[in-house]
Amino acid sequence: MTDAELIQQIVQEIQQANQELVLPFTLEPGEGGLFESKVGGTPYLPQDMPWPVDGKGIPLVFLAQVDCTQLSGLPDFPHTGLLQFFTGRDDVFGMDFDQMTNQDGFRVIYYETVDAALALEDVTAKQPDPAEVDETPIARPCRIRFGTPQTVQIAKEDFRFQENVVAQWNKRCPNAQADDIWALYRLLPEPVQDILFEPDEDEAEEEDIGDAHRLGGYPHFTQDDPRSSSRNGDLDTLLFQLDSEFCGKETLILWGDCGVANFFINREALKKRDFSHVGYSWDCC
Repeated sequence: MTDAELIQQIVQEIQQANQELVLPFTLEPGEGGLFESKVGGTPYLPQDMPWPVDGKGIPLVFLAQVDCTQLSGLPDFPHTGLLQFFTGRDDVFGMDFDQMTNQDGFRVIYYETVDAALALEDVTAKQPDPAEVDETPIARPCRIRFGTPQTVQIAKEDFRFQENVVAQWNKRCPNAQADDIWALYRLLPEPVQDILFEPDEDEAEEEDIGDAHRLGGYPHFTQDDPRSSSRNGDLDTLLFQLDSEFCGKETLILWGDCGVANFFINREALKKRDFSHVGYSWDCC
């Protein structure tokens, strides 16, 4: 068996053995309702709850809200209530480069039930003045429109794919060991190298800006996966992913230079509705 045939076989075996359900969504410009799934605008906020702040007491920016009754196609995700995401207003949108689970700069909040009697003005009275927010990825509020859940194979960007490829290669080629995916890349001849990183058909579609919005499934990055088996590897589930997007010449969402943001959680914590240990990261080209 040639190197190309072996790598292709390893890749196919790993992809076939690792598949998950993903719920994609699109954005529709416009302010969503108080209890609706949306990006930006005014979130649901109970009467007795103050506006979320960062570790320094500075009001956070409302990023997105998900009506969990629309998540029935995703096992282990909540199917009632609202799930919300807030980010920081600094130049990195509250991300901690050293500890992605540090919620001093962002917040994930889950409400199992909501107060249907809450009025919009009850929340807007607490909402910070948008004019005072200099740094936010949201250029315009949008409604979230969910698609149909579908099964996808593990992405080649995912650290678990890369580490499994290396492990399988080392198992089958004891005389040509590789420490990581890049060492394996250098071992292979040029025509074979692309098999490790060249996107498959469904992954290739994500190269277009705005195609990577989703809950569940596998993450998309413009650079590298911030997780590994030795660091943040317990964050095995993609909770929420928001891509940059434009509508004609108008910007809707922009993470740096056309980047993408990811929120990760451990599957068991998700089942318990425990959102205290969530990883948040975004990257751009």
